[in-house]
Amino acid sequence: MSTTEVKSTSSEDRQEAPTKRRRILLQFLVICLPLWLSFKFYNGPYSEQVGTYLSGILLLIICALAIQLILPTLREAPLLIVLFLIFSAIELLFWQKPGLVENFSITLGKVTLIGDAFSVNRIPYYGVGAFIGYFVLKACRAS
Repeated sequence: MSTTEVKSTSSEDRQEAPTKRRRILLQFLVICLPLWLSFKFYNGPYSEQVGTYLSGILLLIICALAIQLILPTLREAPLLIVLFLIFSAIELLFWQKPGLVENFSITLGKVTLIGDAFSVNRIPYYGVGAFIGYFVLKACRAS
């Protein structure tokens, strides 16, 4: 095999890698988004905790996946730290001053997807979402 063949193969691999990574990010998004919606629509035992806290874990992961699709050059750790801080700041701000978002909510049918209630108790769940999201984004980059 000549050196020109080796160079062309490596350049093809470099062009194929971002496409493959985007496809994997989309696959994770296709898995996480319906799971998040199913947590929000869950109506069984502990439905309030599942809809409020477990969905918070997935919401952070979904946001990280969407941002990685738009801006693929961002590193995982700084992105997730910033998302965690933003989500936590939003919770703290609206928990202290609920009048700021009095009429802000996104509903689907009878279920409020975003803006239902704000609580400081969600912050640890955002931390868990950032931790899991780090490994999800690392797995997408490694593939």
